[in-house]
Amino acid sequence: MKKPNWTWIGIMFGVSLFLGYVIFAAAVGAFLPAINTVSKPLVCRGEFEIETTRYSYKPGQFGWQHNVYCDGKDITLPSILVTGMFFSLLCFAVILIRFPGFIFHPENFGELAHDLKSAKKSGGKSSLERMAELKEMRDKNLISDAEYERTKDEIMKEL
Repeated sequence: MKKPNWTWIGIMFGVSLFLGYVIFAAAVGAFLPAINTVSKPLVCRGEFEIETTRYSYKPGQFGWQHNVYCDGKDITLPSILVTGMFFSLLCFAVILIRFPGFIFHPENFGELAHDLKSAKKSGGKSSLERMAELKEMRDKNLISDAEYERTKDEIMKEL
Protein backbone atom coordinates (compact mmCIF):
# COMPACT_ATOMS: atom_id res chain seq x y z
CA MET A 1 0.00 0.00 0.00
CA LYS A 2 1.34 3.40 -0.95
CA LYS A 3 1.91 5.96 1.77
CA PRO A 4 0.34 9.43 1.23
CA ASN A 5 2.76 12.31 0.86
CA TRP A 6 1.06 14.76 3.23
CA THR A 7 3.65 17.48 2.69
CA TRP A 8 2.87 17.81 -1.01
CA ILE A 9 -0.86 17.36 -0.44
CA GLY A 10 -0.74 20.24 2.07
CA ILE A 11 1.18 22.44 -0.37
CA MET A 12 -1.33 21.65 -3.11
CA PHE A 13 -4.22 22.47 -0.77
CA GLY A 14 -2.61 25.79 0.23
CA VAL A 15 -2.15 26.75 -3.42
CA SER A 16 -5.77 25.76 -4.06
CA LEU A 17 -7.01 27.96 -1.21
CA PHE A 18 -5.08 30.90 -2.63
CA LEU A 19 -6.43 30.32 -6.12
CA GLY A 20 -10.00 29.81 -4.92
CA TYR A 21 -10.23 32.80 -2.60
CA VAL A 22 -7.88 35.38 -4.06
CA ILE A 23 -8.20 34.68 -7.75
CA PHE A 24 -11.78 33.46 -8.14
CA ALA A 25 -13.83 34.79 -5.21
CA ALA A 26 -12.10 38.18 -4.92
CA ALA A 27 -10.61 39.09 -8.31
CA VAL A 28 -13.05 37.40 -10.68
CA GLY A 29 -15.93 38.14 -8.30
CA ALA A 30 -15.13 41.86 -8.50
CA PHE A 31 -15.60 41.86 -12.28
CA LEU A 32 -18.26 39.15 -12.51
CA PRO A 33 -20.31 39.31 -9.30
CA ALA A 34 -22.66 36.64 -10.66
CA ILE A 35 -19.95 34.09 -9.79
CA ASN A 36 -21.30 34.23 -6.22
CA THR A 37 -24.47 32.45 -7.31
CA VAL A 38 -22.64 29.14 -6.76
CA SER A 39 -23.03 29.80 -3.01
CA LYS A 40 -26.81 30.25 -3.16
CA PRO A 41 -27.77 26.65 -2.20
CA LEU A 42 -25.68 26.82 0.98
CA VAL A 43 -26.23 30.38 2.21
CA CYS A 44 -29.73 31.32 1.08
CA ARG A 45 -33.02 29.46 1.04
CA GLY A 46 -35.03 32.50 0.01
CA GLU A 47 -34.70 35.19 -2.65
CA PHE A 48 -31.03 35.60 -3.67
CA GLU A 49 -30.03 38.98 -5.05
CA ILE A 50 -26.72 40.57 -6.09
CA GLU A 51 -26.76 44.36 -5.97
CA THR A 52 -24.13 46.44 -7.77
CA THR A 53 -23.75 50.08 -6.77
CA ARG A 54 -21.60 52.72 -8.44
CA TYR A 55 -20.13 55.30 -6.09
CA SER A 56 -17.73 58.23 -6.31
CA TYR A 57 -15.01 58.53 -3.72
CA LYS A 58 -13.32 61.57 -5.37
CA PRO A 59 -14.54 63.95 -8.04
CA GLY A 60 -13.86 62.29 -11.38
CA GLN A 61 -13.15 58.86 -9.86
CA PHE A 62 -15.62 56.13 -9.14
CA GLY A 63 -15.82 52.55 -7.96
CA TRP A 64 -18.22 49.65 -7.80
CA GLN A 65 -19.61 47.94 -4.75
CA HIS A 66 -21.22 44.50 -4.91
CA ASN A 67 -23.48 43.24 -2.14
CA VAL A 68 -25.24 39.90 -1.90
CA TYR A 69 -28.65 39.74 -0.23
CA CYS A 70 -30.94 36.93 0.83
CA ASP A 71 -34.48 38.04 1.64
CA GLY A 72 -33.15 41.57 2.19
CA LYS A 73 -30.41 40.49 4.63
CA ASP A 74 -26.77 41.22 3.67
CA ILE A 75 -24.92 37.90 3.26
CA THR A 76 -21.96 39.19 1.24
CA LEU A 77 -19.21 37.75 3.45
CA PRO A 78 -20.69 34.24 3.84
CA SER A 79 -21.40 34.17 0.12
CA ILE A 80 -17.80 35.08 -0.76
CA LEU A 81 -16.45 32.54 1.75
CA VAL A 82 -18.56 29.70 0.32
CA THR A 83 -17.72 30.73 -3.26
CA GLY A 84 -14.01 30.78 -2.39
CA MET A 85 -14.20 27.35 -0.77
CA PHE A 86 -16.07 25.93 -3.76
CA PHE A 87 -13.46 27.16 -6.21
CA SER A 88 -10.63 26.13 -3.85
CA LEU A 89 -11.93 22.55 -3.82
CA LEU A 90 -12.36 22.65 -7.58
CA CYS A 91 -8.75 23.86 -7.99
CA PHE A 92 -7.56 21.18 -5.54
CA ALA A 93 -9.25 18.45 -7.59
CA VAL A 94 -7.71 19.78 -10.80
CA ILE A 95 -4.25 19.95 -9.21
CA LEU A 96 -4.57 16.39 -7.86
CA ILE A 97 -5.60 15.13 -11.28
CA ARG A 98 -2.84 17.10 -13.03
CA PHE A 99 -0.01 16.07 -10.64
CA PRO A 100 -0.86 12.55 -9.44
CA GLY A 101 2.79 11.63 -8.86
CA PHE A 102 3.03 13.94 -5.85
CA ILE A 103 0.14 12.35 -3.94
CA PHE A 104 2.00 9.24 -2.77
CA HIS A 105 5.55 8.47 -1.76
CA PRO A 106 7.49 6.29 -4.23
CA GLU A 107 7.35 2.50 -3.83
CA ASN A 108 10.93 2.34 -2.50
CA PHE A 109 10.39 5.18 -0.02
CA GLY A 110 11.66 3.11 2.93
CA GLU A 111 14.92 2.37 1.14
CA LEU A 112 15.32 5.99 0.09
CA ALA A 113 14.70 7.19 3.65
CA HIS A 114 17.26 4.69 5.01
CA ASP A 115 19.83 5.77 2.39
CA LEU A 116 19.24 9.42 3.25
CA LYS A 117 19.55 8.72 6.96
CA SER A 118 22.85 6.88 6.52
CA ALA A 119 24.14 9.59 4.15
CA LYS A 120 23.38 12.29 6.73
CA LYS A 121 25.00 10.21 9.44
CA SER A 122 28.15 9.75 7.35
CA GLY A 123 28.46 13.38 6.32
CA GLY A 124 27.21 12.67 2.80
CA LYS A 125 30.11 10.35 1.94
CA SER A 126 29.78 6.86 0.52
CA SER A 127 30.88 3.84 2.52
CA LEU A 128 33.89 3.37 0.22
CA GLU A 129 35.03 6.97 0.80
CA ARG A 130 34.58 6.58 4.55
CA MET A 131 36.60 3.34 4.57
CA ALA A 132 39.43 5.00 2.62
CA GLU A 133 39.41 7.96 5.01
CA LEU A 134 39.40 5.63 8.01
CA LYS A 135 42.35 3.63 6.63
CA GLU A 136 44.26 6.86 5.98
CA MET A 137 43.67 7.99 9.58
CA ARG A 138 44.92 4.63 10.88
CA ASP A 139 48.02 4.78 8.65
CA LYS A 140 48.86 8.24 10.03
CA ASN A 141 48.37 6.91 13.59
CA LEU A 142 45.53 9.35 14.26
CA ILE A 143 43.33 6.55 15.61
CA SER A 144 44.08 3.29 17.40
CA ASP A 145 43.67 -0.14 15.81
CA ALA A 146 40.76 -0.88 18.17
CA GLU A 147 38.92 2.30 17.11
CA TYR A 148 39.69 1.49 13.47
CA GLU A 149 38.12 -1.97 13.81
CA ARG A 150 35.07 -0.61 15.68
CA THR A 151 34.40 2.12 13.10
CA LYS A 152 35.01 -0.29 10.22
CA ASP A 153 32.40 -2.65 11.70
CA GLU A 154 29.88 0.23 11.96
CA ILE A 155 30.44 1.16 8.31
CA MET A 156 30.05 -2.47 7.24
CA LYS A 157 26.78 -2.79 9.19
CA GLU A 158 25.32 0.19 7.29
CA LEU A 159 25.85 -1.65 4.01
